[in-house]
Amino acid sequence: CYKYIIRNIKFVIRLLRTYAGQAGGNKYDNKGGGSNYLCLPSDPENGEAYSYGNDGLYGAEYEITSSSKPSGLPASLTQKEVPCAVCRRKGKVSVLMIPGRKSCYKGWQSEYSGFLISEHITHNNKDYICLDGDAKPLDDRASNENGALIFPVRAKCGSLRCPPYKDNTEVLCTVCTK
Repeated sequence: CYKYIIRNIKFVIRLLRTYAGQAGGNKYDNKGGGSNYLCLPSDPENGEAYSYGNDGLYGAEYEITSSSKPSGLPASLTQKEVPCAVCRRKGKVSVLMIPGRKSCYKGWQSEYSGFLISEHITHNNKDYICLDGDAKPLDDRASNENGALIFPVRAKCGSLRCPPYKDNTEVLCTVCTK
């Protein structure tokens, strides 16, 4: 994060970096699974080994080539992994979902921890969300309409750095407040 951002030359807003890591998300050609990019911390807390046919979590890669690059960006970014940072504004209330961890960083309060989930890779995609590890049903009623469905996500090595991540493991998550 930039230590200071100057806006309208009159206001200086102090931003604090919560964590830095690698951008990631769903595989580019999956119809379903997660739809949003995630900032994955560089110090994950890996889940248990888990292999199944659902969505994998991959590292984001730059697709900046000499023929498609915005002016000022080097073509040498092509196929390189994308760094990221999560920042917060000092003095404001923040709610943060951290994928890849089951505990919050120092100074943050954990509201719950659990598992990163999304839609199945063969369905239409949805945002990644953090399912409470102590999830309970709304009530005892059951219907099989196959509306919005949720499936656990697994880590996939390659563009996602392993280590620190581990291939075919549950992707844990936590929701933190400050």
